[in-house]
This record gives sequence, structure tokens and C-alpha cells, in this order.
Amino acid sequence: MRIWLQFCFVILAFAHLAVGQSVSDPARIEVYITPYYNSEGPVIEAGRFSRGLAASSEPEFVETILKMKHSWSELRFPEMYVAAVRLYDLGFRNESTYWFYSAQYRGRLFGSLVDQEKMGSMGASSFELMQAANAFQQLVGPYINGYAFGDIDRLVQFVERVQKENKTVPDLEKLYPDVTFKRKSEWDAGNQSLNEGLTKFLSILKDQKTSLKKTRIENGTEAKFSKLTNKEFPAR
Repeated sequence: MRIWLQFCFVILAFAHLAVGQSVSDPARIEVYITPYYNSEGPVIEAGRFSRGLAASSEPEFVETILKMKHSWSELRFPEMYVAAVRLYDLGFRNESTYWFYSAQYRGRLFGSLVDQEKMGSMGASSFELMQAANAFQQLVGPYINGYAFGDIDRLVQFVERVQKENKTVPDLEKLYPDVTFKRKSEWDAGNQSLNEGLTKFLSILKDQKTSLKKTRIENGTEAKFSKLTNKEFPAR
């Protein structure tokens, strides 16, 4: 239970702190998370969709996102995080929010089901993926949450969608063949706990909507992110 409460409050903390030295330009996410993403370029090394995600041509980028949607169950969380970043930078910020929370769910599921005793250290796939999950959340979160918490009702819809779509556990061993996970008999329970954590998070969003808005105004987040616009992602 404790870990899922931390899950909720970490996200809220990012929403509160999404203003200041960590966010110089709220319209563009400037991060470097080796080896997956470098905003300078951008340079992307996140799997088979990397070239399309880095495309300067918006039609090519959109086509890549659509291809990724068709391969949704086969996506690893780092490439989902990268897609969220690029969607945000190109103005598809509502779509970015959905991808970010989907990536965060899969990253947390990975972290809860990986065999900690066999995770290894620097250079080992398990260790590097765990570091990446933490880095994406900590570095990208202030931007996307800074935008997303500007409309709590819309954010609630995204979180409810992510929760509904993650009732079952994907084939983690196929997604991460170099990683050792806990016994499969433990997977459903781990996913259920994570899913229940989202229920608690949703309750916080709904119950504290007014205070969250007040905090955003007081700390400058509202002024910093409220001018951002959104382009609707093509539906097809």
C-alpha cells in the first residue's frame, strides 16, 4: 500500500513543482536521458520507431505514432515516454498526456515485477531500464504534468482510460528478454496493486481539484503553462 501512496503523491509533487529552474521553456521539453533521448537534435535511440519519432516532417511523425498505436501491446515504456515527449513538443499535448501516463504505468509495472535480487548494476538491462524509468518520470513529469494539471477533469479522463487499458499484464518476458522478472504467479497481484493505486490517485485528483488549482496559481505554474495550446491528434 505504501508504494502506491508514494506513486500518487510523487505525481502531485511534480505538478506542484512544475515551475522554476527545471522548466525554462514550458513549450519544449529539454532533457537528456541516455541512450534513449536527447532533446538536442533530437537524437533518439529507442527502438524501431526512432527514426520516425525524430522526424522533422509532421506527417511522417504522425504516421509513426499511428504505427506505434497499432503495435501498442508490443511497446516498451522507454519508447512510449519518447513518443510522449515528441507529441508534447509538436503541440499534441493532450495526446502526449495519455502517452505519458501509459508509459508511466508500464514503467512502474516493470519496476514492481522485476526481480530486484537479479537486477544487477550499471550496464545490466534491468538496472539501466529502472534508471531510465526514474529519469523519464523525474525529468519529463514537470513539463507534462505542468500542462495536464491545468485541466483536472480532462486529466481524470486520461488516467481512467489508462487504468481501464491495463487490467491485464503484458508479456513482459517478450518485451524485455534480457530481464529477469518475479514468478508469473505474482504478476497479476502486482498489476492489481498498481491499478488500485490509480484509483487512489483519481480520488485525490477529484477531491483536491480546488486546492490543486489554488496551488498552481500561487506558485506560478498556472501562469507559466496556461498559454500552451493543443493540436488534436488525427483520428484514424
